Amino acid sequence: MEKKYFALEIGDAIKKVNTNIEHGLSSSEIKKRIDENGLNTFPEKKHDSILKIFFSGFKDPIVLLLIFTVIVSFFIGEIIDGCVVIFIIILDLILGTIEEYHANKNADSLKNLVKYEVKVLRDGEERIIDSTYLVKGDIVLLESGDHIAADMRIIECSNLQVDESILTGESVSICKVSHVIKEDTPLSERKNMLYAGCSVITGRCKAVIVETGIDTIVGHIADTVSKIKEEKSPLTIRMEKLSKQISLMIIIIGLIIAIVLYLKGIPRSDIFMSVVALTVSAMPEGLPL
Repeated sequence: MEKKYFALEIGDAIKKVNTNIEHGLSSSEIKKRIDENGLNTFPEKKHDSILKIFFSGFKDPIVLLLIFTVIVSFFIGEIIDGCVVIFIIILDLILGTIEEYHANKNADSLKNLVKYEVKVLRDGEERIIDSTYLVKGDIVLLESGDHIAADMRIIECSNLQVDESILTGESVSICKVSHVIKEDTPLSERKNMLYAGCSVITGRCKAVIVETGIDTIVGHIADTVSKIKEEKSPLTIRMEKLSKQISLMIIIIGLIIAIVLYLKGIPRSDIFMSVVALTVSAMPEGLPL
C-alpha cells in the first residue's frame, strides 16, 4: 500500500522515517538500514549470454537449410562454395546477435536512472556519496542540474523546478513546494514530492528520502518489467511462420529445378550450384542476401 508522505506535515514525515533534519543519519544507522532494506538499486532482468544468443540462431529453418547446403558442398568437393556459404551464415548470425544484445542492454537502461553522486547530511556533515548507498531517512541537498536518485519529501525549497517528464510525459518543468498536499492528489500534482529518475532544472532544496530502490515509483515500473514473461509478439510469430514457409518453398523449387536440369543433361555440379544460388538468394535474414 502506498505511503502518502505528501499528505503529512514535515515533522510527521521525519518521524515516520526516523531521521534528524539537522544531522541526518549516523554511519551505524546507515549500515543497519542497508542490511535491512538493501541498496538503492533496481532489479535486473536476466538475459541470455552473447554465446547463447548466437547459437540460438542456428534454430532458424533457413540457417539449417544453408548448413545442409554447406555439407553437400563439401561432400561433392565444392570447397570454396561451401566456405562462402559458411561465411554468409556466420556473418548473418553475428549481426543478429549484436542487434539482440544491444536491444537487451537498452531494456536495462532503467537501472541507470538512479546512479549518481548525491550530496547528503550524515553524522552532521555534508558528504557526497554514490546514490547506490542512499537509504530511507537520508537528508539530501539538491540544486540546479542534480538528478534525483530516490523518492523524497521536500523539507524546504527555493525556486525549485523539476523535470518529471519520465513519469508524467509533460515536457514543462513543475514548480515544487514544501507544504502539505491533499491525500487524493494524483501523482503529477504532488508538488511536495521528488521522484527517482527526475532532475532539478532550477532552484535548490533539502529533502528527506522516503523510498529507495524497488520501492520508488520508477522502481515499481522496473520490477514489473523484470517480471514480465517473455512472449513472442504476433509479428515474431508471423515472421517465424513465414520463414518456415519460405524454407519449404525453397526446397520444393530447388528440387523442381534440379529435376528439370538433370533431365536436360546438365552436369550435376552445375545443378548443385544453381540450387545453392537459389537458396542463398532467397534467404530473408538481416543481410541483403
